[in-house]
Amino acid sequence: MREYLQKTAEYTAGNLFNKFVLFLFLPIFTKFMAPEEYAVYANILIFISLANVVYMLGLQQAIFSYFYQKKTNEYHYIIVSTIYTTLFFVGMLFSFIIILFRNELSYLILRSEQYSNLFFFASIILFCDVLCGITLSFLNIMEKSRSYVILSIFRNSILLIILFLGAINNRFSLENVFTYISVAAVISFLLSTIFIWNEIKKFSLKLKERKYFSFLLIKKLLNFGLIIIPGTLAMISLKVFDRYMLTYLSQGKLYDVGIYAIGYKIGMIIIFLNSIVNRVCFPYAMKIKDQPNAKDSYKKIYNYYIVSAGILGGLIIIFTKEIFYIFIGVSYTEAMNIVVFAVMSNYLLGIFNIINLGFYIKKRAVNISAAVGAGAILNIIMNFFLIPHYGIYGACFASVIAYFFIVVFSYYFSRKVYPVNYRFIFVIYALCLLILSSVFNFYTELSIRNFFIKCGLITIFLLFLIIYFYKTNKYKFFINLFCERKKA
Repeated sequence: MREYLQKTAEYTAGNLFNKFVLFLFLPIFTKFMAPEEYAVYANILIFISLANVVYMLGLQQAIFSYFYQKKTNEYHYIIVSTIYTTLFFVGMLFSFIIILFRNELSYLILRSEQYSNLFFFASIILFCDVLCGITLSFLNIMEKSRSYVILSIFRNSILLIILFLGAINNRFSLENVFTYISVAAVISFLLSTIFIWNEIKKFSLKLKERKYFSFLLIKKLLNFGLIIIPGTLAMISLKVFDRYMLTYLSQGKLYDVGIYAIGYKIGMIIIFLNSIVNRVCFPYAMKIKDQPNAKDSYKKIYNYYIVSAGILGGLIIIFTKEIFYIFIGVSYTEAMNIVVFAVMSNYLLGIFNIINLGFYIKKRAVNISAAVGAGAILNIIMNFFLIPHYGIYGACFASVIAYFFIVVFSYYFSRKVYPVNYRFIFVIYALCLLILSSVFNFYTELSIRNFFIKCGLITIFLLFLIIYFYKTNKYKFFINLFCERKKA
């Protein structure tokens, strides 16, 4: 139990620090960038996110299903070596293609070729991020939480330092920003090679026992991973494709994209809990999948997320005005109105990831891709009709509806593939709580007096919740979750 409590504490501390560092980016960006410039930055990062999926070939997801298929050092060595070799050469090829077609990409993504030089930096960032990202995935599945946290913190910290130095020296053009990101990516990649090499050495294999590449293994991994790619691309499009559609369909064009992106950045604070669930619970879930109490543990994880993420989401919404007043430039005030949509979307995403555990256990990647693909298509169709009439609010409604659809879709089919007694009504209750939080915040003016009123009401609510859980013994699912891990 102590081991998993320590891992959870390490992941929690690391994620808190990383989210705080990423949050500190916002005051810098909103002070030195106009909404149109931030839109260019956001759209290129979206491209990097989409391209990252193609670079990865679905191998990042395949690791979780296949790493513990055999529990020998020889197998673990070859799966690490095979994946790294594959991604290194694929990354070189894809980065060359991006540089070659940088003018076309600039026009397609930003409707102008004047930003084509930024895609040179994007190719460097992608190559380094993919190899660093696969290192993080291996550290996660190996349950090397401390190494994982150190590496992830280092990347964001070095970037924050470089951005801060650029800001105080008044060197904050778009080209400079992407230069800073590229430098941080290269340094993080070099550090990640040290981390993974240290883990490989622990396998203690003799030279003749080492096998560096397996065509049979990479074929098996790609058979699983490549099926995941359309679903992963669809998932990212659910998160970010509305920015592109705003670029083309909204009246405000890049201005609307900048406002929308900042609103969603604030709402994405809730993914702190999504990260904890993914980093701590997913490896554990795959390790206990053959045990008789596995489904009960998955249900507890689901309940834990419903309650804790619902509370965190409500807090973000209730204190939106205070967050914007302290951290965000006045040019982005309009973005306050869309934070509730961002919170609801990311909350539903966390639920979707937990429900998908059954598909990973049964190696049913096609179900994940089908759910997300259908949701992405629905999102695109709704954006196409809603954005021209309602602008950023049309994109907001489309996003929430699409996420709700994929949760319902996955909930229905997961019951056929790997039935777990998830209580879907809890999701409805939580969404209603988030909407009520938004109404409360909308009718509450920004003032010191109202801030303390909010704090008082929230304190009373949390005390009532704690007493309720204690009286009904429902708090035990937190304890049982860790106790079961100890048994595993």
